[in-house]
Amino acid sequence: METKIPQTKQEAFAQLDALLNEKDKSELVKGDAIDYHFSLGMWIRNNWIYGQSEEDVEGLGKAFRHDMWFIDPDGLSEKIIESYQGYLKRKNK
Repeated sequence: METKIPQTKQEAFAQLDALLNEKDKSELVKGDAIDYHFSLGMWIRNNWIYGQSEEDVEGLGKAFRHDMWFIDPDGLSEKIIESYQGYLKRKNK
């Protein structure tokens, strides 16, 4: 799957929806974001943060209201997962 660095939550959630199957999504909403640091979090960091332009990463951070006075890949990936968990919970109500 070719990834484009998302610049909005909607773009990020659409990519994550395409990446994860229904079983993975169901498990994701049951856990804490930190539980996914070395799985989904690693995928986010490797595909959306590491090696990307500063502008793309800042855009991603702004979409998730992550404090970007310095780039914290771990914190940003955790924030994205937490937001995605909330999105999945609202979507499944």
